[in-house]
Amino acid sequence: MTTRSLRQMPWVGENAVLDLANTVVCETGPARRDIDLLADVELLASWRERVADRRLAALPIEELTPLRGLVRQALEAASRDAAPDEHVRAELNKRAETAPVTFLLTSDGNLEQRETGGPVDGSIARQALAVTAGPDRARVRRCHAPSCGMYFLARRRDQAWCTVGCGNRARSARRES
Repeated sequence: MTTRSLRQMPWVGENAVLDLANTVVCETGPARRDIDLLADVELLASWRERVADRRLAALPIEELTPLRGLVRQALEAASRDAAPDEHVRAELNKRAETAPVTFLLTSDGNLEQRETGGPVDGSIARQALAVTAGPDRARVRRCHAPSCGMYFLARRRDQAWCTVGCGNRARSARRES
């Protein structure tokens, strides 16, 4: 991943759960080390500007970091078609209980689910449960391209990488080895 794309964060803004989980970029640069966007003041500020959920963006770092850990563990389990461990399940369930939801019947006769308040960590926990245990669970993947490691929801059954650029890097790395 280039420094430019790291600063622009093109992957942020579609899904709050993925926005939070993908604040770690795996094995980047010559040192092949992970970059934690929450640990770098400039990158954290850039992430806060781009994340779609403004309440999530406003959470203090002391709350973001443990919440991210829970979300990443749940996504990792889902990407392997496994259930998260008991601690992760219990903590996400506990937090999700604080995010009340109501159901509404729309004018076109469809059922709509809407949040009715609660803390942002509860909302993110509830969304993480929906992504990792709901109908989208089979779509959760982790990109194994060099310098990535991002979680994503596959749009196709055979999608292996989060972006075309990652697919190009992965194929190039295979040719070089």
